[in-house]
Amino acid sequence: MTQPAIYTVQPGDSLFSIAQRLYGDGNKWPIIYDYCNKQVIGPNPDLIRPGEVLYIPPTVLTCKVTVTPPDVLNARALPNTQSAILHTFTQGTVLTFFEVVIGETVGGNSNWGHSDQGYYCWLGGTDHPNG
Repeated sequence: MTQPAIYTVQPGDSLFSIAQRLYGDGNKWPIIYDYCNKQVIGPNPDLIRPGEVLYIPPTVLTCKVTVTPPDVLNARALPNTQSAILHTFTQGTVLTFFEVVIGETVGGNSNWGHSDQGYYCWLGGTDHPNG
């Protein structure tokens, strides 16, 4: 899958079986749960109901980068410098992102990495500023 999809839950489905069918790997079910579907499913990912409509993210290659600034790189709630700082990474830390999004332009670069943990990091502070 290279494009997002919409999937209607069928009787007998689980997030594991949906991930197995669509990604070829049932262990990728958290990607489906974390991708705009928590509001539909609720707090228990094991309780999905037939008829629920889920958004399925595309499969993408991960982007690995290393933090390069002399001080730190902040992980933020949104791809901009005004959003909450969720974590701070020191120089040399290797980070993995599942997508690169366009956010606030900082120092001439508007590329932000989006992690599976839900945070965003400005890629201008890494060894791969374009992702």
